[in-house]
Amino acid sequence: MFEETFKAFYEKNKEIKAIGVWGKDGLELEKKYFEKAENLDVDLEFSGAELADIIARLDHIKISPHTVFIRLQLQQYILIIFSLTAEYFLMILSDPDIIEGKVKFYLNLYKNQLVSAL
Repeated sequence: MFEETFKAFYEKNKEIKAIGVWGKDGLELEKKYFEKAENLDVDLEFSGAELADIIARLDHIKISPHTVFIRLQLQQYILIIFSLTAEYFLMILSDPDIIEGKVKFYLNLYKNQLVSAL
């Protein structure tokens, strides 16, 4: 469903280790690893569910849910959360040297493709 868009996004941002789409209910729709999951020190399933709860709470304080961009610095990774719709968000796990402006550019470029796949 999202495979081609994930690959295209990765081709432009080689620092990405994993990418996926989650519902704000905490359920994963689809994810893709660009590095073996067992080599990563982050549990994306658990992280996606927990972050969904945080994003849902942010929605209740009336900030614009369609423009959420959250960047979390983990020990050796960056976790980027980007709202796709009021119900879904994209999560990216990457190396810390990823270029944030470049990521934002491609997130906006591919957003319509991701949303149409929902």
